[in-house]
Amino acid sequence: MATVSVRETARRCLGRDGDLSLLRHVFGVHGTNPTATRSLAAQLRLAGGVPFLRVAIVTIRPVGSTAGPDGNIQRDLDVANEVWQRTCGTWIYCVGSVVERTNLLGNNGILSQNTCPLGVQNSPTQEERDLFARGRGLGADVVGYYITGSTNPNLIGCAAYPAGRRGFWVAFGTSANALGHELTHVVGLNPHVGPDPQVNDTDQDNLMWPTPGAITNPPPDLRIPQRSRVRGDNGLETCSS
Repeated sequence: MATVSVRETARRCLGRDGDLSLLRHVFGVHGTNPTATRSLAAQLRLAGGVPFLRVAIVTIRPVGSTAGPDGNIQRDLDVANEVWQRTCGTWIYCVGSVVERTNLLGNNGILSQNTCPLGVQNSPTQEERDLFARGRGLGADVVGYYITGSTNPNLIGCAAYPAGRRGFWVAFGTSANALGHELTHVVGLNPHVGPDPQVNDTDQDNLMWPTPGAITNPPPDLRIPQRSRVRGDNGLETCSS
């Protein structure tokens, strides 16, 4: 059996060179999740030939805050990765997680957002433009933001983004399914169950159920049309031999 080099796989497939952290640079782990188990052999197999999406995470804190990244980031990434790997044959590689201390969302940390369409926000507010400009130098196609919330109090997340800045936001303290739900809105432009003509309207086991915290029989599922949309997204890449 051929020996797989961790360093060579990281360099060739993930663009990582120099000093390596197995957790951060090979697994893409940027937080804690005590319930997770990780296999280096399985991760090298993923990196070496399974399509993946680069994602970056930005936690927004007010100026002067001493708080760090949201404590649920890795839990949420692991939930999303489980669904994508099991149902889509793809995986999520988190390239980095940073904290931005800024008052761009005002003193209350609430995003000014008029609407939450699926995909491009045609008339973004200035706060949306400012928010979705953050984290663009981390090397990811999609950036996710952890924030307090938006001016629409019914939202716990949203996948509407200014043109050319694919991303989404989730509110602090939301369901473990929220990140994967919003990410799967962005990647493949998957709508909610209900508006999706190719998914059963009563499929509450589905990741795209309108209320992520009410999804039944976890871990969530994705159906064949949804999987195809994810796999067909231009943001996915695959390591070539």
